[in-house]
Amino acid sequence: MTARKKIPSRAALIQALRENDGNMSAAARRFHCDRTRVWQIVNADPELRELTDQLAETFIDEAENKLFEAIRAGNVVATIFFLKTRAKHRGYSERLELIPLDRRDIEVELGQPIITNENHNLEALDRDRPAIALLEQ
Repeated sequence: MTARKKIPSRAALIQALRENDGNMSAAARRFHCDRTRVWQIVNADPELRELTDQLAETFIDEAENKLFEAIRAGNVVATIFFLKTRAKHRGYSERLELIPLDRRDIEVELGQPIITNENHNLEALDRDRPAIALLEQ
């Protein structure tokens, strides 16, 4: 079993996280400890968790800005990527995605189930009521 390396201070951890855009693995390498150790410390401290979340969002913003620059420069691959990921609502998608608008059960009417009798004639089950399936999220 390897001994846990101690992180010098909270301030040192904050500095390491800031210098590495919230990347906990990079911060752990700086202190010669396991990433899980940094993760445990960060997740036990709401302020550190908020800091890493903010740093990650800032880095995503920077990446998006680079993507926008590539699109403006005429990069076709960047344009297609953007349309497939951010313009699905306009039909730019290779697959159909069903996204629930809120968290509740969905009721789907399946229509009349059909059975075949021994004479191979089709008959509906319970002609008075449609079949209902309840899908839970």
